[in-house]
Amino acid sequence: MSVSDLPEDSIIAEINMTPLVDVSLVLVIIFMVIAPFFSNLLKQLVLPAAASVSLNDQNSMKISIFTDGTLAVNANVVDESEMGGAILNEIGRTRSPWVIVRADSKVRHGRVMEIVRLAKRSGVERVAFAITPKAAGGVQ
Repeated sequence: MSVSDLPEDSIIAEINMTPLVDVSLVLVIIFMVIAPFFSNLLKQLVLPAAASVSLNDQNSMKISIFTDGTLAVNANVVDESEMGGAILNEIGRTRSPWVIVRADSKVRHGRVMEIVRLAKRSGVERVAFAITPKAAGGVQ
């Protein structure tokens, strides 16, 4: 069927792809130009400054989380299933309902929060996180 076989007033029911592709490419370019502005919004967040605090950690409980998944309460390696009981024992021994969490820097944040929730359910009222202080005047 050639074009000459169609009547003069017939409608061609085909989608013209050229304008569709043109509009799509223009939208892609617009989004590429706008995207850096949205990512810079996150960089404007200013966190509160904290003074260096020395804790009297002789009476505090320490929970250590290692990269291989090993957990320890005051240097005693425990299973996650035994963690609640170990925390309760240490709270009774130290008479201190707060804990210092020592997590390796490569441990996922979600994993650290799971252990913090477990400690809270076991009776811990306050949680502190151990850090390595940065060198004065520079970035480590």
